[in-house]
Amino acid sequence: MKRVFLFWVLVSTLVFANDYEFSFDELETIETKSYEYSGYIEGEYKYQTLNKNSPLYPSKNKNSQNSYFTELFFNYKYFLDKYTFNLDLLSNYENIDQNEEFQTIISQGFINYKYNENHQIYLGKKTPKWGKGYYINPIAFIDRKKDPNDPEGAREGFTQINYQYNKVLDGSLKNISFDAVYLKVTKDINDYFYNENDSDILAFKTYFLYNDVDIDLVYLYNNDNEDKFGFDFSTNIQSNFEIHGEYGIFDDGYYSYLLGLKYLTESELTILSEFYYQNEIQSNSTAFWDKKYFVNSFTQKEPLDILYTSLYYKNIFNINDKSHQNKVGILYSGIKNLDIDFSISKNIGNDISEYGKKLVDENFWLRLKYSF
Repeated sequence: MKRVFLFWVLVSTLVFANDYEFSFDELETIETKSYEYSGYIEGEYKYQTLNKNSPLYPSKNKNSQNSYFTELFFNYKYFLDKYTFNLDLLSNYENIDQNEEFQTIISQGFINYKYNENHQIYLGKKTPKWGKGYYINPIAFIDRKKDPNDPEGAREGFTQINYQYNKVLDGSLKNISFDAVYLKVTKDINDYFYNENDSDILAFKTYFLYNDVDIDLVYLYNNDNEDKFGFDFSTNIQSNFEIHGEYGIFDDGYYSYLLGLKYLTESELTILSEFYYQNEIQSNSTAFWDKKYFVNSFTQKEPLDILYTSLYYKNIFNINDKSHQNKVGILYSGIKNLDIDFSISKNIGNDISEYGKKLVDENFWLRLKYSF
């Protein structure tokens, strides 16, 4: 990993080599609002049939269960000169078979100071969202894992100091940006990374836009754990055909990678496929814990010319044990700011496989989401 660190130092040196000039020219003042806000209110109901062959079934001893979920997300931004104050509040209530849980958190809360068009700094709780994958991100070293059932959902960030540099260039190399992130880890701060002792994390990301190819190089140093290195890429083969990939490796020998594509047909069918591999099995309490997975989703916009409607199908396939989860649904967005989503999912596999031994067999899911 020392070679990796030296390589990163060389890359960052090249990034800054041609940037010694700062422009203090006054920009035209444009009247803008000093604040903005957005968010959503979401409600869900699930009727779930239970798998009698699941190891968890004896604790239930019934055929089905109901679950309810509500969530409120609120984002507020306040602008003052070169400063932006950002606050994300996330509050949710969950009732699974009469077992209740309620929480309210600040998922993000930070101050951004933009010195000029090249340099800015963030201080506070923030979600970096590193990586190009839609469902899995092997290089998201300072992010929480995505929920495969809601990969675009709000995720809680970590308290950090984040410096960003950005430079637009002429020629084949069109853009360079650089991130340096510091996180302090204790039992009370960023405890997600805590490993018996307090520690310091330094994470770096260098981004290149070369022709039409996006490339990220990332490196993480932790003085109480293994170092990590990774890279990702994405590019459009055609305007309707994108490919992407990620690769991450740890000092202890663990590595994982992802390859994916997204394709839009003339009939507005969106195809998204991702293959994921890791060389070591992880804790089965996390998503994608086995070695090999193949995820495919198909979304048809306005089938049979039914306006504001989409049909979708998603399959998560565990290549090792041949078990899988299938989900089919319909989304209606014909009412302003309101999405109505109904889906049915089923887990398939033998009694000792990942999806075959899950407690829930079939899931009937209704979700309403109002955005503002």
